[in-house]
Amino acid sequence: MSQALHKWLPWLTFVNSSTVKADFIAGITCASMSIPQGIAFAAIAGLPAEYGFYSAMVAPIIAVLFGSSWHMVCGPATAISALLFSSLSGLYAPGSAEFIQAALAITFLAGLIQLALGLAKLGNLTNFVSHAVMVGFITGAAFLIMLSQVQHALTADLPRPENLLNFISALLHAGPQINLYSLSICAVTIISAMVIRKISNKLPHYLLALIVGSVFGYLMQAGANGVPLVGKLNEAIPPFALIELSGSTLRELAPGAVVLALIGLLEAASISKAIALKTHQEIDTNREFIGQGMSNVVGSLFSNYMSSGSFTRSGINVEAGARTPLAIIFSSVFLLLILSLIAPLFSHLPIPAMAGIIMLVGWRLIEFKELLHYAKTSRSELSIALVTLTSTIGISLEFGILVGVGLSLALFLSQTAKPNVRILAPMDTDEGRYFHNIMHFDLETCPQIHFIRLDGPLYFGSVDYMAKQFQSIEHDLPHKDHWIILCRGLSAIDMQGAHFLKQLVDQRRESNTQVHLVVRYLWQLELLKQFGVLDKVGANHTYPAKGVAIEKIERDMDMKQCAQCDKNVFRECSNRKQKGLAIIAKEPLSTEGN
Repeated sequence: MSQALHKWLPWLTFVNSSTVKADFIAGITCASMSIPQGIAFAAIAGLPAEYGFYSAMVAPIIAVLFGSSWHMVCGPATAISALLFSSLSGLYAPGSAEFIQAALAITFLAGLIQLALGLAKLGNLTNFVSHAVMVGFITGAAFLIMLSQVQHALTADLPRPENLLNFISALLHAGPQINLYSLSICAVTIISAMVIRKISNKLPHYLLALIVGSVFGYLMQAGANGVPLVGKLNEAIPPFALIELSGSTLRELAPGAVVLALIGLLEAASISKAIALKTHQEIDTNREFIGQGMSNVVGSLFSNYMSSGSFTRSGINVEAGARTPLAIIFSSVFLLLILSLIAPLFSHLPIPAMAGIIMLVGWRLIEFKELLHYAKTSRSELSIALVTLTSTIGISLEFGILVGVGLSLALFLSQTAKPNVRILAPMDTDEGRYFHNIMHFDLETCPQIHFIRLDGPLYFGSVDYMAKQFQSIEHDLPHKDHWIILCRGLSAIDMQGAHFLKQLVDQRRESNTQVHLVVRYLWQLELLKQFGVLDKVGANHTYPAKGVAIEKIERDMDMKQCAQCDKNVFRECSNRKQKGLAIIAKEPLSTEGN
């Protein structure tokens, strides 16, 4: 039992007094952030505030126990809350009992979809999301996080930053609305966090900065001067909820559930991988899918609405020094205790102080170094990162991810559609005699043989490019009697790729060139046999290694041509030259003129 538990939860072996202390502090810090966010996200979703608290308590624990990320904090999130509202607002009145029941039902359905995808081991699909997408997404999300807090820092009525032009226009005309008390509290909180962190990285600078901001606000009589406070909070213990699903309800909610499930998984996978860049933890995306599915299925039974990974709370969790998933468990427990026991004290916390901390977290999430690195090394990766970033800021988080994924797939397909076709020849090195690229090393080739290596997938998308490469070989290099195709570098073969090889064999035979195959791997041999390529080439022209191919083909080579050749490409060339000279010497002299 103990071994099974440690296998499923390997982080238990890392728990000690030092990690518990760090996780305790991170848990308190993250819990303090969950209260205003829970209120805000529930409002975005069209739900009462307590449902934001429920989702911030139960879902994170389930996700971290069943998922793979040690530091990603799940719960209510901006994009998911907005998607849920848009999925249900046309069917039910926001805030009504029917709307709440539908929100829990669609969460349950979305969780089942996520769980099914995880159990089907489809998490590896996220591997097609390149690092550049994550850099662009996390940077764009960080900017949105910062911009979303500007209205709280100024206590001004501003639109959501997703509509960037309207936001900037409103901000430029917000001067008369700005509450200088709010602005000063926000500034004091940010400066305090930076100073405390400068003094010692081990201090809980976010939490201490919040205390400083609260004390400063109290001394300035923030509430009396128009500065919004968290206010009175009611006790919030997640109640059990019975999910009602009828045939008509399923038909109404299924499309929205699919969208919520996919966007939730994509966001969670992107966030977990982005956080892993900082924590250097390996992420199992299949298990992450399972964790997300379980958190929504189980969470919906405890009045949780749709949850996913949270950039803000995950960033705070890491920045506050979290070491193990205990920090997330502590956070949920502390959130319950805060709401149940010390809510009156927490009610004096100024919203601008919270905004200052969240803005600071957002600033530290921006990947300046990675963007600069892309600018110096890879234009394609830089373009993917910038397009993802601008789409995330200019349109929405979910659209930014989808655009980034689309560009990543386009880049991947573009690369796989251009497999490498190289002509090889032997070259002596310090390590021995090996075959190398003749163009790169300016090597001589045998007048009778081409060794052609294929690297990459030979499938419907790469056939045209492959055909052009072979046409170039035929045009630029002299005629050869034998083409030996080395299949070791082939990563995949499909029906159309096999058809291309068969056509190549027929075309070469018309030009009196024999095609040979060197096939090293069993899976390649089975596919080539299944597609009929081996029958077309012939078993006597298929070999397991280059050396075997040379030995066999030597019997069919023109020895007279070898006698006149001075290139000595192969070790066997000297022997063939002697044999060729011997053949010439035995031939009768010409009697022309008699």
